[in-house]
Amino acid sequence: MGKARVRFCKKCSGVKPRDLKGVLEKGEWKEGCVHACSKRRSDPGCAFARIDGELVVCSSKKKLVKRVREAVA
Repeated sequence: MGKARVRFCKKCSGVKPRDLKGVLEKGEWKEGCVHACSKRRSDPGCAFARIDGELVVCSSKKKLVKRVREAVA
């Protein structure tokens, strides 16, 4: 499996570029709208991103970073 493509919105997803430092190279992620703001409102403690086009919602940033790390491996 190739490297995962990760997209997140730092404004509403709970994830910031510094959270992925050491996990992904700069060219492996994009920042922008993932069209999932309603998911964020339903559970304010969640973090989400799109990994290879699939919306991944986790209960914390730490769990989301772990999922990203697994996708890249």
